[in-house]
Amino acid sequence: MSVLCEYKIANDNEIHGFTELEVGRCEQSIGFVLPFQYREFLLTIGHDAGLLFQGTDILFRNVENLLELRKEAEDLLEENEETFSLPSDAFVFSMHQGYEFNYFVISEGNDPPVYQYVEGNGNSELFWGSFSLFLRKSINSCAQAIKDGVIPLQWWGGYLDENGKVMNFFPTISE
Repeated sequence: MSVLCEYKIANDNEIHGFTELEVGRCEQSIGFVLPFQYREFLLTIGHDAGLLFQGTDILFRNVENLLELRKEAEDLLEENEETFSLPSDAFVFSMHQGYEFNYFVISEGNDPPVYQYVEGNGNSELFWGSFSLFLRKSINSCAQAIKDGVIPLQWWGGYLDENGKVMNFFPTISE
């Protein structure tokens, strides 16, 4: 994910993916093979991706935390007395602040569409045509927030000037 470094979203030591063993444990637990694009996401940045997805439960320390999302999503639906339920092969991959979650249906292909449920809006809706589109738009949105100064570059040791160039907080002393 060199694009994360290019957009100043993460540096190399902040990008950590799941191992094949961890992904295998996840697949064994749910009884399905994960779609290719999501599997690649987990293997590349499943544990950590710098500033990407701050405030959203989508990157996890372990498989167990990831697998808890479905239960949390079902609890949210029940709490809101929703009339629909998740399909049996739905995989909830993110939860934002406890009121919104995203999922895909495993049987819908290797780059499945992404559905979103937001508390108070009724049924879930098709929100992105594919998981890869969801990821691309999320990266672009984060990069724009960094450029606009909404997300500060504290970890980078600098900030972006008006031309998008990284400037140091502490100027280096040249001899």
